[in-house]
Amino acid sequence: MYDVLVAKTIRVLAPRMGCAPGSLIYDKLWYGIYIFYINIIKTAGLLVIAYILGIVPYVLLFMLALGALRLYSFGVHVKSSFLCTLIGLAVTLSSTYISLHVNIPIALKIPILLACVVSFVAYAPAQTKKRPIPEKQRNPFRKKSLYLLTTVIFMVFIFYPFPAVSNLLFIAAVCQAVNILPATYKILKEE
Repeated sequence: MYDVLVAKTIRVLAPRMGCAPGSLIYDKLWYGIYIFYINIIKTAGLLVIAYILGIVPYVLLFMLALGALRLYSFGVHVKSSFLCTLIGLAVTLSSTYISLHVNIPIALKIPILLACVVSFVAYAPAQTKKRPIPEKQRNPFRKKSLYLLTTVIFMVFIFYPFPAVSNLLFIAAVCQAVNILPATYKILKEE
């Protein structure tokens, strides 16, 4: 399904960008368009489910917080787009459910958030063999990811009177801290 959409799109874009089939630019363009369509369809499906469940604002907040944290800290990617979709749905919907129905005390949040900071300091930005990060770029990425994490942690405390929002931000920080751990890469057989 995606291949047909990508082929139609690339027929229009490739000539305009002056790239021929088989070139590195063409291959990058094909891959980028492919990922774009996968993400659009995944996000649309997630938002339809969230709409049916009446939790769209919470799902959007979780996606925003997790996306912001992932921006500079990166993290594991699952090889299969189908498995990625299933994991993404499960994590987003279960995180939203937990944030709405479980009271997570601040006394529990504080040590876990400190562990998140340790994870970010030690492992952000996460890299793979396929996507190594040059040493010159590692420190700026680490600093930016720590700024974003600090902002999210600060917001957890600001929104403490609103448990669902505070919990969503907290869970997003925990999810991303786990996402960059070497153990997560091993479990998902990523290098």
